[in-house]
Amino acid sequence: MKKESLTKHGIRRGDRQLMVDMNRNLVLNVLRTGAASRAEVVRATGLSPATVSTIVAELIARSLVVETGQGKSTGGRPPQALKLNDESNYAVGLKLRSHAISAVITDLNAEVVHAEVFDLPADLMTQTAAVVPAGPVLRAVSGAVRDSIEHAGIGPSAVVGVGVGIGGLVDADAGVCRYSPFFGWTDVPVAAPLAEDLGLPVLVDNDVNTLTIAEQWFGDGHGVDHFVVVSVGEGIGAGIVVNGKLYRGADGGAGELGHLPIADSGVRCSCGSTGCLEAVASDGAILRQVRAAGLTGVRTVADVRRAAEGGDEACAAALRDAGRMLGIGIAGIVNVLNPRLVILCGEGIEAGPIRFDAMTAALRGHVFGGMVQDIQLIAEPIDDVTWARGAACVALGELFVAPTHRSGTFAQEVMAATGTAEG
Repeated sequence: MKKESLTKHGIRRGDRQLMVDMNRNLVLNVLRTGAASRAEVVRATGLSPATVSTIVAELIARSLVVETGQGKSTGGRPPQALKLNDESNYAVGLKLRSHAISAVITDLNAEVVHAEVFDLPADLMTQTAAVVPAGPVLRAVSGAVRDSIEHAGIGPSAVVGVGVGIGGLVDADAGVCRYSPFFGWTDVPVAAPLAEDLGLPVLVDNDVNTLTIAEQWFGDGHGVDHFVVVSVGEGIGAGIVVNGKLYRGADGGAGELGHLPIADSGVRCSCGSTGCLEAVASDGAILRQVRAAGLTGVRTVADVRRAAEGGDEACAAALRDAGRMLGIGIAGIVNVLNPRLVILCGEGIEAGPIRFDAMTAALRGHVFGGMVQDIQLIAEPIDDVTWARGAACVALGELFVAPTHRSGTFAQEVMAATGTAEG
C-alpha cells in the first residue's frame, strides 16, 4: 500500500497544494472586483498578512497582478494598491460555426479588445462527405488564434488561455467533442491537438455552455443562482446554471434540449432519431413546413416572418407550430429544474412574436403548478462577438473559479503559462 506524504503538521501534500490554490483563488477574486491594498485583501479574504504577501508576490512575479501606486493612508506609510494586470494578460475565445470561426481577444475582465471572423476553407464546406475531416478544421482554428493575436498587436506569451465553443456534445474535462451534428464528428480530440500546435492552454466546451457563462459573468444571468439559457436556431440547446454553477452533466451532455423525445412525429432529426424537439421546433423545422406547403421563395426564418406578417397563413402556421412545440420543450426543463430565469437567444429570435407568443402560451400551459408565476422570461439577440466572448470567459474562469470546480488540468496549464508552476 502506497504511503501518503504528510507535512510536519499532518497535512497531506496534495491537500496543502489545494489550500495554496484556494487561497490564491480568494486573492484573485478580490482583485477581480477592483484595485485593493494588501491590507484590504487581508480583510476581504480572512487570510493572514503573511499568506497574502506570499500570494501577491507570486502573482506579481507571474505578471497577473501589478502595483498601481499608493493607496489611501490611514496613518503611516501609504499602502500600495494592487490590481489585475489586464493590460498584459489576455484570453482568446472562439465560436466554431458550421462555416466560419468567430474569434475575440479579451483582457482579464473579459472586455473585448479585438474581434474577427474567419471563414473555414471553402473546400471543407462544399464536400458531400458525412464527416468533415477534423484536421483541416483544427488547423483553421489554430490559424484564427495566431492571426487574432497578431492583428491585436499582442504576443503569444501574453495569452493565458484559449477557449473554444462547439455545437454538439462536448466533454470539457477530456477536451473531446463526443458528437458534432455540423461536422459529423464522433469522439474527436480538440483541446489537446490545439494546445500542442499553439503552445497554449486550451479548453473546449459546448457553445451554449460558453454563452451561459457569458450571461453569468456580465449578462442577464449575473447574480441569478438558477437560470437556463435556451439557444434556438439551426439547433436547440440549453445551458444550465444550478446553485450559481454551470451544470455540464456526467459527460458534458447536460442541456441537449433539442433531442428531448417530445414530438409524436415521423420527422427525422439530424441526430438520426425521430420525435426530437429540434426536428419540429428549430428554424429548419419551420423552413421544411413552409416548403412542404409549396412556398419556394422562402430561404430564411426572417423571410417566413415577413411573409407571415404580410398575411401568409402557411408561414404563420409554421411559426406557431414550432413555437408551440418549443414552449412544451422548455416547460419540460422548467418542471425538472425550477429555474428563476429563462433566457432565449440565437438566430431563431428573428422569427419574431408569432413564434414566441405561441411558445409563451404553451410554456404557461404546461409548467407544473404555480412555478410559471415566478419565472422571468427574456428574449435577446446574440451576436457572434458575444458567443466568442463566452468562450474566452470559459478560459478566464479557470483563473477565478474555486480549485475544486476546475476543469481537469487546464488551470495548472494556465498558471504554468503565466510563470513557473509549483512542484
